[in-house]
Amino acid sequence: MEVAAVGSVNGMDDTQDGVTPREDADRTTFEAAIQQFVQSKGKVGDSGRYATDSKRLLERFEEFAADRGVEDVESISTRLLEGYAQHLDRRVQTREQQGKPHGISGATAHQYFARVRAWLEYLVKRDLLSENPAKSHHVEDELPDESLGTTDDGQQFWSPATRKQIVRWTDWYFDAALDDKQGWVTPADAARERALIATVAYSGARGAELFRDLDNDRRNGLRWRDVDLDAGTLSVLGKSQDIEEAPLLDAGRTRLADHYRRQNPRDEDWPVWVTRHPPSLYAGARILDGVDEDDDRLAPDTVLDVYREHGGTPPALSIGGARRILREHSDASGLVGSDGEHLKLHGARRGLGDELYTHDAEAAQEALRHQSIETTHKSYRDRDGERVRERAQEILNGE
Repeated sequence: MEVAAVGSVNGMDDTQDGVTPREDADRTTFEAAIQQFVQSKGKVGDSGRYATDSKRLLERFEEFAADRGVEDVESISTRLLEGYAQHLDRRVQTREQQGKPHGISGATAHQYFARVRAWLEYLVKRDLLSENPAKSHHVEDELPDESLGTTDDGQQFWSPATRKQIVRWTDWYFDAALDDKQGWVTPADAARERALIATVAYSGARGAELFRDLDNDRRNGLRWRDVDLDAGTLSVLGKSQDIEEAPLLDAGRTRLADHYRRQNPRDEDWPVWVTRHPPSLYAGARILDGVDEDDDRLAPDTVLDVYREHGGTPPALSIGGARRILREHSDASGLVGSDGEHLKLHGARRGLGDELYTHDAEAAQEALRHQSIETTHKSYRDRDGERVRERAQEILNGE
């Protein structure tokens, strides 16, 4: 197909109310729309592998649509996407009923659907579609459970649904604290734990970049001077031992901002998450100038007042403390990772990276701060092994 055919796609007339309906002769073919998307993803600096995989998958979606009488982009509807989601669900049920050599896993079904959804969103941004039919809740309800047909590879991933659910759980936890339904936690502490989990879930940062490592003096916990709430970034000591900028997505940023207001730190040197370990807090407070060892404020509810009054900086929450908080919320909510175990810090980073990689490998590389795209491919290539096998089998089967 000639590139000129793609260019004609953008030659339609626009009105103030949106795209003017086009005559049948000018309707956009799947072939043209797919090529335009693939070309945009195959540019220098992006992932050629993502583009190649997307082309193959979208061509299969084109065949699915053609079998149902849909031959141009303008005819793609919510009904077609519901049918595609049901088609993927049937393939997953085949895996469940006949075993691993057959069908696909729930996770693979979601990744296939995500590629199609990303393509449709690309078409919306270029005025080739008025809206993305893949974003309908009715369509998403037809998708299978991600956990079906998945084998344990020894590495935990948080699924997109798990990420949303654990953050929603902490929202409820915070609201209950506001309503005084939980006498054992204050709203400030509930906001602190909610911000912790949301930041872990939506930053892609490593636990050692956010919390104090007792074995590494350089990793003494994230400080407020390292947080830019307006820009949505965190300055962290990366794996490279250099300071790196980690993105903090909106779901994490808004909850962290609420925690900041409630914590009201004395200055920017204060840890974002102050430890709640009494011996550590008392030990640090006792050595401050002017503090009497018998000060009756050396108690859990008032010890931070001592730090504020005497210009001290309390110790930050440790990695172990963060793990404990996450485990408590995992147990209380009943939510687990892909390995069936309680939620873990590293599972959040892997899960976010896995979802971004499904849509755009370069976006995953940048969010996870990998030095090269090959590092990103290496991290998630094993997750693609199943899809590679399925494609190869389909080719041999003549599908």
